Order: sequence, then C-alpha cells, then structure tokens
Amino acid sequence: MSDLLSDDGIEKALKGMDGWSHDDVYHRLFKDFSFDKFASAVTFVNRVAEIAEEMNHHPDILIFDYSNVKITTTTHDSNGITNKDIALTESIEILVSG
Repeated sequence: MSDLLSDDGIEKALKGMDGWSHDDVYHRLFKDFSFDKFASAVTFVNRVAEIAEEMNHHPDILIFDYSNVKITTTTHDSNGITNKDIALTESIEILVSG
C-alpha cells in the first residue's frame, strides 16, 4: 500500500503537466487526449497499456467521440492518489511529448 498524497502535494506534482485535473471527490487524476483519427487513439491506448503493465499500475481508459481518450488514475488499494499515479501521469506525458 502506498502513502496518500495531500491535496497540496498533488497540485505541486501536477504543476507543469498541462491538462491533468485532480478530482478530490473521487480521489483520482484525469486528462482527455484528442487525436486526428480513431486508429491514432487506439495506438495511444495500446502504448499507455504497455506503460501501465511495466509499472503494474493500471488506469481506467476510455475512447470516446471517435478519436478522444480519457485516462483516469487512482491507487485503488490506498483509496486515493499516490506517487504511483504521479509516476504514471509523468510517463504518459513523456509518451505524448516524444
């Protein structure tokens, strides 16, 4: 079980990671990503899945409106946001910027 981050800790960790939001009611982080076509969205989802497998930390992933993807992450066994979630969001940001 990982230690929960405080709201201040979460906000500091998200600084500089454009588009990520903190849902403090359901204790999760989320971001929507837009792509030009469905196949690009699926490719992105598959790459996120590979990262999640390597990290053994699995987000909820939703493809919606044809070419948009919503990533939502929380640490279920801690019932909130931990450094595992921050590490995952950072890895996803590296993926999209690279």
